[in-house]
Formats: sequence, C-alpha cells, structure tokens
Amino acid sequence: MSVVVLLAALSLGAAGEDLAARQAAEFEAKVLAELAAVAPSAVQDARAAGEAYRADRNQEAIDGYGRVLAAAPGFPHALRRTCGAKLGLGDRAGALPHCRAALAAAATPENQLALARALSFRTDTVRPPAAELAEAARLAKRAFDGDPGDVSISAGACQVALGAGDEQQIGPCAERLARLLPGTVEAEYFGIFGALVRGRHGEARAHLRAARAAGLQAEPADELARLIDENEPLLSRWGLPALWAALGWVSFLLLLLGAGALLSAATLRRARAMATDRRGEASTGAGLLRRVYALVLWLTCAAYYVSLPLVLLAIVAGAAGLWMAMEAVGRIPVKLVFIVGLVVLVSVWAVAKSLWVSLVRPRLVDPGLPLDVAEHPRLAAALRQAAERVGTRPVDRVFVTPFTEAAVFERGSLARRLSGRSERCLILGIGLLDGMTQGQLKAILAHEYGHFVNRDTAGGGLALSVRRAVLTMGRSLAQGSAATWYNPAWLFVNGFHRLFLRVSQGASRLQEILADRWAALAYGGADFAGGMRHVVARDIRFDRQSDAALREVIDGGLALRNLYAYAPSQALDEGALAAAVKEAMEAEPSPYDSHPRPADRIAWVGDVTSAHGRDLDAAQPAWALFRDREALERRLTDEVRANVERNHGVAIPAEAPAPPAAPAEPVPEATEPATSEA
Repeated sequence: MSVVVLLAALSLGAAGEDLAARQAAEFEAKVLAELAAVAPSAVQDARAAGEAYRADRNQEAIDGYGRVLAAAPGFPHALRRTCGAKLGLGDRAGALPHCRAALAAAATPENQLALARALSFRTDTVRPPAAELAEAARLAKRAFDGDPGDVSISAGACQVALGAGDEQQIGPCAERLARLLPGTVEAEYFGIFGALVRGRHGEARAHLRAARAAGLQAEPADELARLIDENEPLLSRWGLPALWAALGWVSFLLLLLGAGALLSAATLRRARAMATDRRGEASTGAGLLRRVYALVLWLTCAAYYVSLPLVLLAIVAGAAGLWMAMEAVGRIPVKLVFIVGLVVLVSVWAVAKSLWVSLVRPRLVDPGLPLDVAEHPRLAAALRQAAERVGTRPVDRVFVTPFTEAAVFERGSLARRLSGRSERCLILGIGLLDGMTQGQLKAILAHEYGHFVNRDTAGGGLALSVRRAVLTMGRSLAQGSAATWYNPAWLFVNGFHRLFLRVSQGASRLQEILADRWAALAYGGADFAGGMRHVVARDIRFDRQSDAALREVIDGGLALRNLYAYAPSQALDEGALAAAVKEAMEAEPSPYDSHPRPADRIAWVGDVTSAHGRDLDAAQPAWALFRDREALERRLTDEVRANVERNHGVAIPAEAPAPPAAPAEPVPEATEPATSEA
C-alpha cells in the first residue's frame, strides 16, 4: 500500500527530550575529545560553532566550522554539521558535498543519517529525484541499524524513511520508537504509519488518539485523521452516513435552484422600476437583489467544486459495489468489468481535466483581433465619452471579430479585478456596424460600460471558471463514451449544468437590466432602443448573408476579397428576415436565457431621456468612427477564410487567379534573298 507522507512538527516529549539531551551531551564531549587529539587549537571554535548549530544560527555555525576545518582538514564532525547548517539555510546543493565528504571520512551512523537527510531534503521548489530518495532510504536504514539505542538517530532515520517513501522501514521504526519513547508524540506518530502499512486502520486511529493525548497539535492531528480515512477502503467506512450526506447535498442543490427561480421572478417583477430609476439602487431594491444574487451564485460555484469529490466517491463506490456483487455471485463477466473500468477511468479523467482547465491552467486566448484604437481617433473619443457619461474609466483594449457581438470582460487575477486594477477589454463584431448610427453604437457602448460600473465583470472569474469546468467535463465524458444514464459523473454534470444556467442566467438578466439603465441615462432610451433593434436585426441578417456568401464562394470555387461587401447572387428573402426579427424581438425567454426579451428591454427604457442631451453626431454612420473601413473588413475576411480552412479544410483565395497568358504568335524565320548572275 502506498503511504502519503505527512510532514508535521513533532515533539519528543519531556522524557524523550531528557534522553536525547543526555545522549547529545555525551556525543558532544566525544566530538570535542576527538578534535582535541588532532587540533587542540580548534576546540574553542568547535565549541562555539556547536552552540550556534544547536541554536539554529546556521551562518555563524558554518563560519565556525570553517575555522575548525582550516585547522583540522577533513574532520568529519565539522563536515557533517556544516552540511546540516547549510540545509538549515535551504542550500541543499551546497550541503550535499559536505555530507558526502563526512561519510567518506567516517562511515558512522551520524554521517549516514546526515547524508540521508540532505538527499531527501525538499522544499516547495526542490524535489529530489527518485534515485537520490532511494539512496537516502538505504543510508537511513544503515544508520537505524547501526545505533539502535540513539534516540535522535532512530527518530531521524524514521523521518527519512517517511520522506523517502520507504514503507518497509516504517514498521520497524514505529516498534523501536515505541520502546525508546513510550507514550510520546513521536512514538505514536510513527505508530500511525506502522499500522497503516499493515492495513490496520483501527490501530492507526488508536495511535492517533494517543498522540492527541500526548500533545499533538490539532492541525497535524486532523491531517493525520484524513490520511487514515483516505487509506481505508471506502466501502468499509461509508454506509448509511454516505446516503444521508448525498440526500442532504441534493437538497442543498435543489434549494439553490429554488433560490435562483425566486430571484429571477423578483428581477422581472422589478425590471421596469430598476431600468428607469434615477435615484439609485436603494429606491428599487436593486442593490439588495444584486448582493443576494451574488451570494447564491457564489454558493452555486462552490457547490460544483465541493461536489466533485462526492461524484468520484459515488463512481468508485458504485464500481466497488458491483465488483463485490460479482464476487458474491461467483461469476465475473470480463466485458462488464471492462465497461465499468472504462467508465470509471474516463470519469476520473473528466473531473481532473475540468479542474485543470478551470483552476490550474485556464485557456486564455484573445477573443478576436486586437485593434489599435490610436489609429481610430474618433472611435477612441467615442469610447472615452461613453465611459465619462456612465462614470467609469474606458476600456484598455479593443478586440474586433468578424461577427455581430458586443461584450466586455476584464483580464487579470481575481484580486486585480476586485480592486479595479484589471485590464478592461471590449469585444466588437464589425458585422454589427453596417447600417448602425453613432448614437446607437454609443448607447450600446454605454450599456457595456454599465457592466463595469455594476462590477458584473469584477467577480465573474469564479463563475467563468465553473462554466468552463462543466463544459470541459461534459465534453470529456461524451468523447470517452461515458455519457450514460448509469454514470454518476454524467448525471451530475448534466443536472448541474441546468442548475448553473438557471442561477447564473437569472443573475445575468438582472445585470442586463441595470446595464440598460446606464445606457438610457447616458444617451437616451431612443438611441438604446434603436441600437437594440439594430443588434437583433443585424445578427439575423448577417448570419444568413454570410452563410449564403460562403456557400456560394466555396461551391463555385470563387475568391473572397471582402465578405462584408460580397452580394450573393440570390437575394435574401426580406419577408422571411422581417418575420425572423419580429420573432426574436418578442420571443419569451426560457429560465435558462441570459437576457430578457428584447421587446421588454426596449419597453422598459424606451422613454427615458438622457441628462446629456442628444449628440450632434448621433445620426452619423457608426463606420465614420473608423479610419479605413475597407482595410478592417478585409482583415476580418482574412480571419474568416483562415477559420474555414482550419475547421473545414477548404482554402478560399482572396483574389481570383490571373488568367493564363495568351501564347505568343510564331515569328517566321528570315531567309536569304535569291540572287542571279548577269
């Protein structure tokens, strides 16, 4: 059985400390006597260095033993303690040569143990290689066998055995320390591990109770209790309590679902008042609603990560229970074992991958092509104006995409987002701009800036991490053919996905309503309503127009220089477009939709007037804010062509190939003129 080593601060107890102190004093006298025989002048330096060494004044000890070595080169005790002092300073690389030199000079248990400690020394950044850990285990065993009565050597050898993962040595260590230091924390501590390697979990718990009684601190004791639980087979420990825990956890998730539904209903009831409020959030209860929503969303996110161990427990317990049932029947179907094993492995991998993607190494990519706003001064001015009217700072970066979206987000750590020091980013799809006025675009920008004012993007890192984790886990299960009704992992991820959408999308609806309020107050409800209608209509038109254009270009083997200027040979059905737009404007949102119905959003703020008056340039086209429309459209068309080739393997040329040159006319060969003689 593999034992996980717990590094905890240990105390020898009063009796153990007395014995160790007596043995240490005797050994120190022996060291000074040996030194006096070879270099009497260095004894005083050695005595002072020893006092510094025992007091953990490591640099002073190194300097003192350096003088001892100058007077007595190769003196093993000075080499060994120099090694120990360097380890005390965290200098493993500098310590090892001194420990090896000490062992070469005298193969004593003390020198063997010192080198073993140096080889197994580890920090947060230093991880000894397996070969050195194996060497440390061998040296520690030699030291352990070489001086059975020395408390410090026995205890040190046992700690090295734990650190090096030498399970065979842990049992003898525990037995010896129980004889040398009966009833002490040290003896009971190693007794726990001695019992664990023999699979005696009840005995390990008895040692833990004795260690607590002997003075083991609460924190390491709790970690040891968890270690024992982790090493004990789950089915022998969990029974009815696991069932009650599962029922309680499901009830908690259902409570979150109910809270999300109630908050969503409260948001829609107060939507009109919140969207037109000019007196502040307190008058409509929006501030309280946002805080409650934030708490429920945080609890939902936390529930995901806390649920993962329970899901893994259910998977492993189910597989173990099935195995026990097959053993009881006396028949083990190989195919069934293979299927169950595959489901377990895929599920564990899916959980691990979701944690890696969401917490350890989230995938951070630019959401579009970066736009240098300095090259578009009118756009920069519009961004500043919208930010000023809303009362926040403008975005730091703008990304453009080929499509019709408009969104904001923040980059940086969660602490930087919460403190307002993050990088603010705007995503703007240039497919949105055709036919849009500057007033409409600025109102949409003010809406996005409203999310910054309301801090919707500041604390959203956890929600985004959970969304990414859920999608990653579900995709991994599906790809591994483990998305089945009998897999607890699939049942969980499928159910939690619905729960998370219900809660998070409800919170998003509240955020959208409050952001609409900022847009209407900054530029008036009329411009925001016009911008909203344009966004809905343009999204539908652009989707159909670009789809028709790409099909025509690909099927006909044509070139595509500018997707946004390309007119398909067959015009779009304007009647069908109008019907689709009307349906999108008036479609009732489901509980999982992140935005309220567009028609409702327009109705809520359509009659709000701006405190700043109407812009003189409000009716001007939004494209006038950009310096070179053609260049920008061609740049995004290049991106579309690259995406098509990357995702579908179809290369679309930017320019039509030049026609082949006509062959040149043949030139007749010159001939000599005929001559005649007279």
